[in-house]
Amino acid sequence: MVIRDLLRARLALRIYLVGLAQVAVVAAGFIAVIDLNRRTGQDPGSAQVRFATSIIARSLDDPRALERVLASARDELNTTVTVLDPDGAVLASSAPAGVSRCSTARPASTLKPMTPPCHAAPLRFPDGRDGLIELTAAPSPPPFSGLHVIAFVLVVVGVSSWLLARTLTRPLRQLSSAARAFGRGDLRARAALSNRDELGEVSRAFDEMAGQVTELLRAERELLANVSHELRTPLSRVRMALALISEAEGDVAVARELLSDIGGDLDEVERLIGDVLTAARLDLEEATSPRGIPPLRRELVDISGLLAHAVSRFRAAHPKRTLRVDVPEDLPSVDADPVLLRRVIDNLLENAHKYTERTSEAIDLVARGGEEVVIEVVDKGMGIAAADLSRVFRPFFRADKSRTRATGGLGLGLTLAKRIVDAHGGQIELVSAPNQGTRARVRLPIGDGPGAGDALLPRATRRPSP
Repeated sequence: MVIRDLLRARLALRIYLVGLAQVAVVAAGFIAVIDLNRRTGQDPGSAQVRFATSIIARSLDDPRALERVLASARDELNTTVTVLDPDGAVLASSAPAGVSRCSTARPASTLKPMTPPCHAAPLRFPDGRDGLIELTAAPSPPPFSGLHVIAFVLVVVGVSSWLLARTLTRPLRQLSSAARAFGRGDLRARAALSNRDELGEVSRAFDEMAGQVTELLRAERELLANVSHELRTPLSRVRMALALISEAEGDVAVARELLSDIGGDLDEVERLIGDVLTAARLDLEEATSPRGIPPLRRELVDISGLLAHAVSRFRAAHPKRTLRVDVPEDLPSVDADPVLLRRVIDNLLENAHKYTERTSEAIDLVARGGEEVVIEVVDKGMGIAAADLSRVFRPFFRADKSRTRATGGLGLGLTLAKRIVDAHGGQIELVSAPNQGTRARVRLPIGDGPGAGDALLPRATRRPSP
Protein backbone atom coordinates (compact mmCIF):
# COMPACT_ATOMS: atom_id res chain seq x y z
CA MET A 1 0.00 0.00 0.00
CA VAL A 2 2.82 2.44 0.89
CA ILE A 3 4.71 1.65 -2.34
CA ARG A 4 1.56 2.05 -4.42
CA ASP A 5 0.79 5.41 -2.80
CA LEU A 6 4.40 6.47 -3.37
CA LEU A 7 4.22 5.55 -7.06
CA ARG A 8 1.04 7.54 -7.46
CA ALA A 9 2.64 10.55 -5.75
CA ARG A 10 5.12 11.29 -8.53
CA LEU A 11 6.57 14.34 -6.83
CA ALA A 12 7.18 12.43 -3.61
CA LEU A 13 8.74 9.59 -5.63
CA ARG A 14 11.10 12.02 -7.31
CA ILE A 15 12.21 13.46 -3.98
CA TYR A 16 12.63 9.94 -2.59
CA LEU A 17 14.77 8.83 -5.55
CA VAL A 18 16.94 11.94 -5.31
CA GLY A 19 17.48 11.18 -1.62
CA LEU A 20 18.49 7.60 -2.44
CA ALA A 21 20.88 8.87 -5.12
CA GLN A 22 22.47 11.28 -2.65
CA VAL A 23 23.00 8.50 -0.11
CA ALA A 24 24.46 6.20 -2.80
CA VAL A 25 26.88 8.83 -4.13
CA VAL A 26 28.03 9.82 -0.63
CA ALA A 27 28.54 6.17 0.33
CA ALA A 28 30.51 5.49 -2.85
CA GLY A 29 32.64 8.56 -2.17
CA PHE A 30 33.39 7.43 1.37
CA ILE A 31 34.44 3.98 0.16
CA ALA A 32 36.69 5.47 -2.52
CA VAL A 33 38.33 7.88 -0.05
CA ILE A 34 38.95 5.13 2.51
CA ASP A 35 40.43 2.82 -0.13
CA LEU A 36 42.67 5.55 -1.54
CA ASN A 37 43.93 6.53 1.91
CA ARG A 38 44.62 2.89 2.71
CA ARG A 39 46.62 2.41 -0.48
CA THR A 40 48.59 5.61 0.06
CA GLY A 41 49.56 4.73 3.64
CA GLN A 42 50.73 1.15 2.96
CA ASP A 43 53.97 0.12 4.63
CA PRO A 44 56.85 -1.44 2.64
CA GLY A 45 56.23 -5.03 1.72
CA SER A 46 58.53 -8.09 1.92
CA ALA A 47 59.79 -7.62 -1.64
CA GLN A 48 60.88 -4.06 -0.85
CA VAL A 49 62.68 -5.27 2.29
CA ARG A 50 64.61 -7.96 0.36
CA PHE A 51 65.55 -5.44 -2.33
CA ALA A 52 66.84 -2.98 0.30
CA THR A 53 68.73 -5.78 2.06
CA SER A 54 70.54 -6.81 -1.13
CA ILE A 55 71.66 -3.23 -1.85
CA ILE A 56 72.80 -2.57 1.73
CA ALA A 57 74.70 -5.92 1.84
CA ARG A 58 76.95 -4.71 -1.01
CA SER A 59 77.83 -1.56 0.93
CA LEU A 60 78.73 -3.13 4.27
CA ASP A 61 82.48 -2.95 3.52
CA ASP A 62 82.31 0.78 2.70
CA PRO A 63 80.88 2.91 5.56
CA ARG A 64 80.54 5.98 3.33
CA ALA A 65 78.69 4.09 0.65
CA LEU A 66 76.43 2.61 3.34
CA GLU A 67 75.66 6.10 4.64
CA ARG A 68 74.80 7.25 1.12
CA VAL A 69 72.43 4.33 0.60
CA LEU A 70 70.68 4.95 3.90
CA ALA A 71 70.37 8.70 3.17
CA SER A 72 68.99 7.97 -0.30
CA ALA A 73 66.36 5.61 1.20
CA ARG A 74 65.40 8.27 3.72
CA ASP A 75 65.16 11.11 1.21
CA GLU A 76 63.69 9.35 -1.80
CA LEU A 77 61.63 6.55 -0.26
CA ASN A 78 60.74 8.30 3.01
CA THR A 79 62.00 5.19 4.80
CA THR A 80 64.43 5.04 7.73
CA VAL A 81 66.90 2.13 7.77
CA THR A 82 68.86 0.83 10.76
CA VAL A 83 71.65 -1.75 10.30
CA LEU A 84 72.57 -3.92 13.31
CA ASP A 85 75.79 -5.94 13.41
CA PRO A 86 75.80 -9.57 14.57
CA ASP A 87 76.33 -8.40 18.12
CA GLY A 88 73.17 -6.25 18.03
CA ALA A 89 74.99 -2.93 17.98
CA VAL A 90 73.85 -0.21 15.59
CA LEU A 91 76.24 -0.16 12.68
CA ALA A 92 74.51 2.57 10.70
CA SER A 93 71.13 4.28 10.77
CA SER A 94 69.21 7.00 8.95
CA ALA A 95 66.71 7.36 11.78
CA PRO A 96 66.74 10.56 13.82
CA ALA A 97 68.30 10.33 17.24
CA GLY A 98 65.98 9.10 19.92
CA VAL A 99 63.70 7.17 17.56
CA SER A 100 63.06 3.71 18.93
CA ARG A 101 63.88 0.71 16.80
CA CYS A 102 61.49 -1.99 15.63
CA SER A 103 63.06 -4.72 17.71
CA THR A 104 66.08 -5.40 19.89
CA ALA A 105 66.36 -9.07 19.08
CA ARG A 106 65.39 -11.07 16.09
CA PRO A 107 65.98 -14.69 15.14
CA ALA A 108 68.46 -14.75 12.32
CA SER A 109 66.47 -16.88 9.98
CA THR A 110 63.08 -15.14 10.07
CA LEU A 111 61.48 -12.52 7.90
CA LYS A 112 58.55 -11.26 9.91
CA PRO A 113 56.93 -7.81 9.77
CA MET A 114 56.75 -6.07 13.10
CA THR A 115 54.17 -3.54 14.11
CA PRO A 116 53.36 -1.68 10.90
CA PRO A 117 54.87 0.15 9.25
CA CYS A 118 58.10 -1.41 10.53
CA HIS A 119 59.85 -4.50 9.05
CA ALA A 120 62.94 -6.42 10.19
CA ALA A 121 65.02 -8.90 8.15
CA PRO A 122 68.33 -10.80 8.60
CA LEU A 123 71.39 -9.30 6.93
CA ARG A 124 74.43 -11.50 6.01
CA PHE A 125 77.74 -9.79 6.82
CA PRO A 126 80.95 -10.51 4.85
CA ASP A 127 82.34 -12.64 7.70
CA GLY A 128 79.38 -14.97 7.37
CA ARG A 129 77.57 -13.88 10.45
CA ASP A 130 73.98 -12.56 10.41
CA GLY A 131 73.04 -9.11 11.50
CA LEU A 132 69.68 -7.37 11.25
CA ILE A 133 68.20 -4.63 9.08
CA GLU A 134 65.17 -2.63 10.18
CA LEU A 135 63.07 -0.53 7.76
CA THR A 136 60.48 1.90 9.06
CA ALA A 137 58.26 3.67 6.53
CA ALA A 138 57.35 7.12 7.79
CA PRO A 139 53.57 7.44 7.66
CA SER A 140 52.60 9.65 4.73
CA PRO A 141 49.65 11.96 5.22
CA PRO A 142 46.44 10.69 3.63
CA PRO A 143 45.46 12.54 0.44
CA PHE A 144 41.97 13.19 1.82
CA SER A 145 41.28 14.49 5.30
CA GLY A 146 38.02 14.85 7.16
CA LEU A 147 37.54 18.32 5.71
CA HIS A 148 37.80 16.92 2.20
CA VAL A 149 35.15 14.34 2.99
CA ILE A 150 32.82 16.96 4.47
CA ALA A 151 33.35 19.19 1.44
CA PHE A 152 32.57 16.26 -0.89
CA VAL A 153 29.34 15.48 0.95
CA LEU A 154 28.28 19.12 0.92
CA VAL A 155 28.98 19.44 -2.82
CA VAL A 156 27.03 16.28 -3.70
CA VAL A 157 24.07 17.12 -1.50
CA GLY A 158 24.11 20.77 -2.49
CA VAL A 159 24.21 20.21 -6.25
CA SER A 160 21.56 17.48 -6.23
CA SER A 161 19.32 19.50 -3.91
CA TRP A 162 19.71 22.57 -6.11
CA LEU A 163 18.75 20.60 -9.21
CA LEU A 164 15.73 19.14 -7.40
CA ALA A 165 14.71 22.54 -6.03
CA ARG A 166 14.97 24.02 -9.52
CA THR A 167 12.54 21.43 -10.92
CA LEU A 168 10.12 22.43 -8.15
CA THR A 169 10.51 26.18 -8.04
CA ARG A 170 10.33 26.80 -11.79
CA PRO A 171 6.76 25.48 -12.19
CA LEU A 172 5.78 27.05 -8.88
CA ARG A 173 7.00 30.44 -10.10
CA GLN A 174 5.09 29.97 -13.35
CA LEU A 175 1.95 29.04 -11.43
CA SER A 176 2.43 31.97 -9.06
CA SER A 177 2.89 34.39 -11.95
CA ALA A 178 -0.27 33.11 -13.62
CA ALA A 179 -2.23 33.45 -10.37
CA ARG A 180 -1.01 37.03 -9.83
CA ALA A 181 -1.79 37.98 -13.42
CA PHE A 182 -5.25 36.46 -13.13
CA GLY A 183 -5.78 38.32 -9.85
CA ARG A 184 -4.85 41.60 -11.56
CA GLY A 185 -7.62 41.05 -14.08
CA ASP A 186 -5.86 39.27 -16.93
CA LEU A 187 -8.53 36.66 -17.57
CA ARG A 188 -6.39 35.01 -20.25
CA ALA A 189 -3.60 34.15 -17.80
CA ARG A 190 -3.00 30.40 -17.51
CA ALA A 191 -0.22 28.34 -15.93
CA ALA A 192 -0.21 25.76 -18.77
CA LEU A 193 2.32 23.44 -17.12
CA SER A 194 3.14 20.21 -18.94
CA ASN A 195 4.30 18.40 -15.79
CA ARG A 196 2.80 15.01 -15.17
CA ASP A 197 3.23 15.15 -11.40
CA GLU A 198 1.23 16.81 -8.64
CA LEU A 199 2.40 20.26 -9.75
CA GLY A 200 0.93 19.57 -13.18
CA GLU A 201 -2.35 18.52 -11.56
CA VAL A 202 -2.42 21.75 -9.54
CA SER A 203 -1.71 23.71 -12.73
CA ARG A 204 -4.51 22.01 -14.63
CA ALA A 205 -6.89 22.57 -11.72
CA PHE A 206 -5.94 26.26 -11.67
CA ASP A 207 -6.46 26.56 -15.43
CA GLU A 208 -9.86 24.87 -15.16
CA MET A 209 -10.82 27.17 -12.30
CA ALA A 210 -9.64 30.21 -14.25
CA GLY A 211 -11.68 29.09 -17.25
CA GLN A 212 -14.79 28.64 -15.13
CA VAL A 213 -14.32 31.99 -13.41
CA THR A 214 -13.79 33.65 -16.79
CA GLU A 215 -16.95 32.03 -18.09
CA LEU A 216 -18.91 33.19 -15.03
CA LEU A 217 -17.59 36.74 -15.32
CA ARG A 218 -18.45 36.79 -18.99
CA ALA A 219 -21.90 35.46 -18.15
CA GLU A 220 -22.37 38.15 -15.50
CA ARG A 221 -21.44 40.81 -18.02
CA GLU A 222 -23.93 39.31 -20.43
CA LEU A 223 -26.44 39.30 -17.58
CA LEU A 224 -26.02 43.03 -17.03
CA ALA A 225 -26.37 43.66 -20.76
CA ASN A 226 -29.38 41.35 -21.03
CA VAL A 227 -31.09 42.72 -17.93
CA SER A 228 -30.67 46.27 -19.14
CA HIS A 229 -32.01 45.30 -22.57
CA GLU A 230 -34.86 43.18 -21.24
CA LEU A 231 -35.94 45.93 -18.84
CA ARG A 232 -35.51 48.76 -21.30
CA THR A 233 -37.55 47.10 -24.04
CA PRO A 234 -40.84 46.54 -22.13
CA LEU A 235 -40.49 49.84 -20.27
CA SER A 236 -40.05 51.63 -23.60
CA ARG A 237 -43.17 49.91 -24.91
CA VAL A 238 -45.08 50.86 -21.75
CA ARG A 239 -43.99 54.48 -22.14
CA MET A 240 -45.05 54.47 -25.79
CA ALA A 241 -48.40 52.85 -24.94
CA LEU A 242 -49.07 55.49 -22.29
CA ALA A 243 -48.27 58.22 -24.80
CA LEU A 244 -50.69 56.67 -27.29
CA ILE A 245 -53.37 56.39 -24.60
CA SER A 246 -52.98 60.07 -23.83
CA GLU A 247 -53.42 60.82 -27.54
CA ALA A 248 -56.42 58.49 -27.96
CA GLU A 249 -58.76 61.22 -26.70
CA GLY A 250 -61.38 58.95 -25.20
CA ASP A 251 -61.12 56.04 -27.62
CA VAL A 252 -61.95 53.24 -25.18
CA ALA A 253 -61.17 50.39 -27.61
CA VAL A 254 -57.70 51.70 -28.35
CA ALA A 255 -57.09 52.34 -24.64
CA ARG A 256 -58.12 48.81 -23.72
CA GLU A 257 -55.84 47.31 -26.37
CA LEU A 258 -52.93 49.40 -25.23
CA LEU A 259 -53.62 48.60 -21.59
CA SER A 260 -53.59 44.92 -22.49
CA ASP A 261 -50.17 45.40 -24.10
CA ILE A 262 -48.98 47.24 -21.00
CA GLY A 263 -50.14 44.31 -18.85
CA GLY A 264 -48.18 41.88 -21.00
CA ASP A 265 -45.08 44.04 -20.77
CA LEU A 266 -45.41 44.29 -17.00
CA ASP A 267 -45.80 40.51 -16.82
CA GLU A 268 -42.57 40.20 -18.77
CA VAL A 269 -40.77 42.53 -16.36
CA GLU A 270 -42.21 40.65 -13.39
CA ARG A 271 -41.05 37.32 -14.83
CA LEU A 272 -37.58 38.73 -15.44
CA ILE A 273 -37.28 40.07 -11.90
CA GLY A 274 -38.65 36.79 -10.54
CA ASP A 275 -35.95 34.77 -12.31
CA VAL A 276 -33.19 37.01 -10.98
CA LEU A 277 -34.59 36.94 -7.43
CA THR A 278 -35.04 33.16 -7.51
CA ALA A 279 -31.44 32.69 -8.67
CA ALA A 280 -30.24 35.00 -5.90
CA ARG A 281 -32.34 33.10 -3.33
CA LEU A 282 -30.95 29.73 -4.40
CA ASP A 283 -27.39 31.08 -4.34
CA LEU A 284 -27.88 32.46 -0.84
CA GLU A 285 -29.52 29.33 0.52
CA GLU A 286 -26.91 27.05 -1.04
CA ALA A 287 -24.17 29.12 0.58
CA THR A 288 -25.77 28.82 4.02
CA SER A 289 -26.89 25.18 3.68
CA PRO A 290 -24.47 22.70 5.30
CA ARG A 291 -24.62 20.35 2.31
CA GLY A 292 -24.88 23.01 -0.39
CA ILE A 293 -28.53 22.10 -1.16
CA PRO A 294 -31.11 24.87 -0.82
CA PRO A 295 -33.71 24.13 1.87
CA LEU A 296 -37.18 23.55 0.46
CA ARG A 297 -40.59 24.37 1.88
CA ARG A 298 -41.77 20.83 1.34
CA GLU A 299 -45.26 19.49 1.47
CA LEU A 300 -47.10 16.65 -0.22
CA VAL A 301 -47.98 17.98 -3.68
CA ASP A 302 -50.69 16.65 -5.97
CA ILE A 303 -48.84 16.53 -9.29
CA SER A 304 -52.02 16.13 -11.32
CA GLY A 305 -53.45 19.29 -9.79
CA LEU A 306 -50.19 21.19 -10.16
CA LEU A 307 -49.98 20.30 -13.86
CA ALA A 308 -53.66 21.22 -14.36
CA HIS A 309 -52.99 24.70 -12.93
CA ALA A 310 -49.92 25.03 -15.16
CA VAL A 311 -52.01 24.11 -18.22
CA SER A 312 -54.62 26.72 -17.31
CA ARG A 313 -52.01 29.46 -16.93
CA PHE A 314 -50.31 28.52 -20.21
CA ARG A 315 -53.55 28.49 -22.21
CA ALA A 316 -54.60 31.81 -20.74
CA ALA A 317 -51.24 33.35 -21.66
CA HIS A 318 -51.04 31.81 -25.13
CA PRO A 319 -54.56 31.18 -26.42
CA LYS A 320 -53.39 30.63 -29.99
CA ARG A 321 -51.05 27.79 -29.08
CA THR A 322 -52.39 24.24 -28.99
CA LEU A 323 -51.37 22.36 -25.87
CA ARG A 324 -52.11 18.64 -25.87
CA VAL A 325 -52.30 17.21 -22.36
CA ASP A 326 -51.90 13.56 -21.39
CA VAL A 327 -51.89 13.61 -17.58
CA PRO A 328 -53.71 10.89 -15.61
CA GLU A 329 -55.62 12.04 -12.54
CA ASP A 330 -54.21 9.34 -10.27
CA LEU A 331 -50.56 10.36 -10.39
CA PRO A 332 -48.68 9.73 -7.12
CA SER A 333 -48.03 12.69 -4.87
CA VAL A 334 -44.56 14.18 -4.55
CA ASP A 335 -42.91 15.60 -1.44
CA ALA A 336 -41.83 18.93 -2.90
CA ASP A 337 -41.85 22.71 -2.72
CA PRO A 338 -44.96 23.53 -4.82
CA VAL A 339 -43.90 27.09 -5.68
CA LEU A 340 -40.50 26.05 -7.04
CA LEU A 341 -41.86 22.97 -8.78
CA ARG A 342 -44.53 25.10 -10.47
CA ARG A 343 -41.77 27.39 -11.75
CA VAL A 344 -40.04 24.39 -13.38
CA ILE A 345 -43.19 23.36 -15.28
CA ASP A 346 -43.99 26.94 -16.30
CA ASN A 347 -40.46 27.43 -17.56
CA LEU A 348 -40.46 24.29 -19.68
CA LEU A 349 -43.82 25.20 -21.22
CA GLU A 350 -42.69 28.77 -21.92
CA ASN A 351 -39.49 27.55 -23.56
CA ALA A 352 -41.44 25.15 -25.75
CA HIS A 353 -43.72 28.01 -26.83
CA LYS A 354 -40.93 30.55 -27.43
CA TYR A 355 -38.77 28.27 -29.54
CA THR A 356 -41.61 26.85 -31.63
CA GLU A 357 -42.06 29.62 -34.16
CA ARG A 358 -45.13 28.30 -35.98
CA THR A 359 -48.19 28.67 -33.80
CA SER A 360 -49.83 25.82 -35.68
CA GLU A 361 -47.40 23.36 -34.11
CA ALA A 362 -48.83 21.82 -30.95
CA ILE A 363 -46.98 21.28 -27.68
CA ASP A 364 -47.41 18.04 -25.72
CA LEU A 365 -47.48 17.76 -21.93
CA VAL A 366 -47.23 14.14 -20.82
CA ALA A 367 -46.94 12.69 -17.31
CA ARG A 368 -46.63 9.14 -16.05
CA GLY A 369 -46.48 7.56 -12.60
CA GLY A 370 -44.90 4.40 -11.20
CA GLU A 371 -41.76 4.15 -9.11
CA GLU A 372 -41.25 7.82 -9.91
CA VAL A 373 -43.16 10.63 -11.55
CA VAL A 374 -42.02 11.46 -15.09
CA ILE A 375 -43.14 14.71 -16.72
CA GLU A 376 -42.35 15.48 -20.37
CA VAL A 377 -42.81 18.64 -22.43
CA VAL A 378 -42.40 17.99 -26.17
CA ASP A 379 -42.27 20.57 -28.95
CA LYS A 380 -41.48 20.62 -32.67
CA GLY A 381 -39.50 23.84 -32.60
CA MET A 382 -36.04 24.90 -33.71
CA GLY A 383 -34.27 22.42 -31.43
CA ILE A 384 -30.82 22.65 -29.85
CA ALA A 385 -27.46 21.84 -31.44
CA ALA A 386 -25.53 18.90 -29.98
CA ALA A 387 -22.65 21.22 -29.02
CA ASP A 388 -25.03 23.34 -26.92
CA LEU A 389 -26.85 20.51 -25.13
CA SER A 390 -24.10 20.15 -22.55
CA ARG A 391 -24.23 23.90 -21.77
CA VAL A 392 -27.91 24.71 -21.68
CA PHE A 393 -28.03 24.30 -17.90
CA ARG A 394 -25.20 26.77 -17.30
CA PRO A 395 -26.20 30.15 -15.87
CA PHE A 396 -26.95 32.83 -18.51
CA PHE A 397 -26.33 30.49 -21.45
CA ARG A 398 -28.57 31.08 -24.45
CA ALA A 399 -28.48 28.79 -27.48
CA ASP A 400 -30.33 31.53 -29.36
CA LYS A 401 -28.22 34.67 -28.90
CA SER A 402 -30.96 36.95 -30.23
CA ARG A 403 -33.20 38.78 -27.78
CA THR A 404 -36.41 39.29 -29.67
CA ARG A 405 -39.66 39.86 -27.89
CA ALA A 406 -40.64 36.28 -28.65
CA THR A 407 -37.48 34.63 -27.35
CA GLY A 408 -36.15 37.20 -24.89
CA GLY A 409 -34.70 36.07 -21.61
CA LEU A 410 -31.57 35.91 -19.52
CA GLY A 411 -30.64 32.27 -19.87
CA LEU A 412 -31.61 31.52 -16.26
CA GLY A 413 -34.73 29.46 -16.81
CA LEU A 414 -33.18 26.03 -17.40
CA THR A 415 -30.48 26.73 -14.81
CA LEU A 416 -33.11 27.38 -12.17
CA ALA A 417 -35.13 24.37 -13.32
CA LYS A 418 -32.15 22.03 -12.95
CA ARG A 419 -31.20 23.38 -9.52
CA ILE A 420 -34.77 23.03 -8.30
CA VAL A 421 -35.13 19.48 -9.63
CA ASP A 422 -31.73 18.50 -8.19
CA ALA A 423 -32.75 19.89 -4.81
CA HIS A 424 -35.79 17.58 -4.92
CA GLY A 425 -33.59 14.57 -5.61
CA GLY A 426 -34.81 14.30 -9.20
CA GLN A 427 -33.33 14.56 -12.68
CA ILE A 428 -33.91 16.77 -15.69
CA GLU A 429 -32.67 16.10 -19.19
CA LEU A 430 -33.14 17.42 -22.70
CA VAL A 431 -33.26 15.40 -25.90
CA SER A 432 -33.04 17.64 -28.94
CA ALA A 433 -31.76 18.12 -32.47
CA PRO A 434 -31.76 21.18 -34.74
CA ASN A 435 -35.10 21.63 -36.52
CA GLN A 436 -36.39 18.44 -34.91
CA GLY A 437 -37.78 19.87 -31.68
CA THR A 438 -36.97 19.25 -28.04
CA ARG A 439 -38.13 16.79 -25.41
CA ALA A 440 -37.67 18.00 -21.82
CA ARG A 441 -38.00 15.20 -19.27
CA VAL A 442 -38.26 15.65 -15.49
CA ARG A 443 -38.06 12.72 -13.08
CA LEU A 444 -39.20 13.20 -9.48
CA PRO A 445 -39.14 10.68 -6.63
CA ILE A 446 -42.48 9.79 -5.07
CA GLY A 447 -43.15 11.37 -1.67
CA ASP A 448 -42.46 9.11 1.33
CA GLY A 449 -42.99 11.58 4.17
CA PRO A 450 -46.05 12.05 6.36
CA GLY A 451 -49.16 11.95 4.25
CA ALA A 452 -47.57 9.88 1.52
CA GLY A 453 -50.59 7.65 1.71
CA ASP A 454 -52.52 10.38 -0.08
CA ALA A 455 -51.08 8.95 -3.28
CA LEU A 456 -53.42 5.96 -2.85
CA LEU A 457 -56.53 8.05 -2.18
CA PRO A 458 -58.93 9.39 -4.78
CA ARG A 459 -57.84 12.72 -6.23
CA ALA A 460 -60.70 14.60 -4.56
CA THR A 461 -59.39 13.64 -1.08
CA ARG A 462 -55.88 14.97 -1.62
CA ARG A 463 -54.72 18.46 -0.79
CA PRO A 464 -54.80 20.64 -3.89
CA SER A 465 -51.69 22.26 -5.28
CA PRO A 466 -51.45 25.98 -5.96
